[in-house]
This record gives sequence, structure tokens and C-alpha cells, in this order.
Amino acid sequence: MPLQDLVEYFNQRISTEQGLGEPPLAIRGGQVESLLGGLRLATEFHPIRKATTPSEIVGHDATLQAIQSENSQATAAKVFHSADEGGVINLDRLCRTIHMLNYLPIAHENGYLFLHTHPRHVLGVKRDHGAYFEEVIFRCGLSPRRVVITVTVTPVYDRQLSLLQEGLKNYQNRGYSTAIKFDEQADEAFFERYCIEFLHRVTPDFVRLDGGFFARLRQGDDESRPKASLLSVIHTLDTQLLVEGVKDIKEARFAETLRAALVKGEYYENAVSAPGLQPPKRLASA
Repeated sequence: MPLQDLVEYFNQRISTEQGLGEPPLAIRGGQVESLLGGLRLATEFHPIRKATTPSEIVGHDATLQAIQSENSQATAAKVFHSADEGGVINLDRLCRTIHMLNYLPIAHENGYLFLHTHPRHVLGVKRDHGAYFEEVIFRCGLSPRRVVITVTVTPVYDRQLSLLQEGLKNYQNRGYSTAIKFDEQADEAFFERYCIEFLHRVTPDFVRLDGGFFARLRQGDDESRPKASLLSVIHTLDTQLLVEGVKDIKEARFAETLRAALVKGEYYENAVSAPGLQPPKRLASA
């Protein structure tokens, strides 16, 4: 279905469901965007690469761009901060619809589309997680398996982690791929008490972590031990480690020592034009 027809379909559907007076979606410069409280909500895609052959792109990470004007930008976190439960659910669905529509031009590459889902959305939907978005996916001619639902696990929701686990399992049961990302600022107790158990209970397809998450592993202090245990669990389960935020050659080498399956970051984007891009060789001291 042509993009314009899809936009018109979802404009009618979303406007009817949420009682909107104006259509929420528009095409600007070939990209689908939405206006929300003076902000333009748009998509920025970041390639996710195979660690052993980083020239091979296996998917794209959709990042929400909340643009206040032509020369300024707000963060996605601020967009979701003040919304109530119902507002978060509607906003999260709107953003994922925008990302899905913008993904269509590269959907033929058969890679994964990584979509961030706010924990408050997962907690706010009581059952049948993914049922609403399933129609969006099918309407766009894709399958849920190619869509990776990413949820951040943070101490903010430590009393509701069982509900987050149930929500992610619901996505899995509907055929979606799933990914979790642990809050790298969490303390040692959170990793020991919750994170490893969460992995065993959910077993996502991917675990997403910034390279800085493991930076202290090399120092051998007590604080690094829970993170080392977490890394060991990741490698024993049927899940793939995605190390992201890789900025330079040093961090790329460290991602290799972590035995990452997938990588993402500006280092690879800067090097992609170089002939024969290869993973960095491991440091002798690593």
C-alpha cells in the first residue's frame, strides 16, 4: 500500500480512537512525522551490525526525535515524562506507528526493526500486549518476528518487575522478538536481586547494553562482580548481546572481549566507508 494511503488510514484510525480534531500524522520531506504540543515527532534510524563482520547490517534501531524548532531538539524522555498512563499508551503507539511507516523504504532488507517501548506502556496495558500494534505491522506488510520490542529494566519499577516480565512474555507469545536493556546506573543490589532473575524468566532475543556498562569489569572491584555474573548469564542463555554506543577503536575492542554478537555506534558509522571494514583485533592485554 502506498505511504500516503497508509498515513490516511492511520490518521483516521487514531483520530477516531483518541477523539482528535486534527490528523496526527503528516508526510514531510518523504518522512512521516507528528505534531505534539509544539514538537515535531520524527524518526532517526541507527544501523545495528554483526560484530564479526560489521559491514553487515542486521537491523535498525528507531530513535524518537522530538524537535522543538528547526534548530533545537528535545529528548524523548521529556516527551513521555508528564503523560498519564493513558497518555503514555497512546503516545507510545503513535511513536511506534511513525517508526514503522518510516521503516518501510528499507523493510525489503529483511532486517530487524528495534522499537523502544516505555515501561509505563507495558505496565498500563493489562493483557494482550502487542495486539494493537500487530495490525500496524500486518498493514505495513511485515511480520512481528522482525519487530524487536525493547524495554528498559530499571529500579524505578522494581516492585512491578513481575508485571514487566508478564508483558514481555505476552509480546513473545504473539511472535514478537524482544530485547531488554538494564539501567547502567543501578546499584549492585539491583543487579544481584533482579536482573539475573529477569533474564532467566524472560530470556529475550537480545540484551542491549552500552559499552560503559561493563567498563568497570576490567578494574576487578567488588562492584563489577554482579555485572560479570550478568555477562556470564547472557552468554549461557539463548540470547544475543548487543553492545551499543561504541565511539572509538578502544570501545570496539572492548565490545569484542565481551563477545558481543551485535554492535552499534558512531565508530562503525565513521569506519563504514573504509574498504574492507573488519572487527578490531583484540588487545593483547585484554
